Amino acid sequence: MTKGEVAKLLVVLAASYPKFEVDDLKVQVWHEMLGDLDYSLANLAIKKLILESTFPPSIAEVRKAAMEILNPDVMTAADAWGEVVQAIRRYGYYRAEEALASMSPETARVVRSIGWQEICMSEEPGVIRGQFLKMYQQVAEREQKEKLLPQGLREDIQRIAGRMDMKVITGGRSVEGGYKQ
Repeated sequence: MTKGEVAKLLVVLAASYPKFEVDDLKVQVWHEMLGDLDYSLANLAIKKLILESTFPPSIAEVRKAAMEILNPDVMTAADAWGEVVQAIRRYGYYRAEEALASMSPETARVVRSIGWQEICMSEEPGVIRGQFLKMYQQVAEREQKEKLLPQGLREDIQRIAGRMDMKVITGGRSVEGGYKQ
């Protein structure tokens, strides 16, 4: 999206919210934070937010609304647990790889963390279900936050973390960074 398109969006917000002011600095910052989005997507997100809130949206709210528009059918933790139950019924204890392959990547990641056999053999399925739901929610939130970041910012974070020899969590998995000078 161009700076001019960002300015158009901010003018719409100013027309919708009387105390929302537009200046060059605001256009610059919003362009830096939203410039990777398609104009029509950002425009749709802003229209949606105008209809939903009596207060002007922040950059974060615009990005979140845009991601919700792009991904309307995000799986809930309960849906993911349904995948696990279905895989247990279909594949059982011994066919773990087939079971994991039948699940969404996020669900399979959480199942691997807990352990397929532990889930299948648990004498307290309610406890396992609760642990799964909590872990799935954490993975989903982490991935959602990562998706909300502009691609350039994600790359900057990876680069800096690599130089500082830090672990960066991407897609629910930690990635080792090496110190580089």
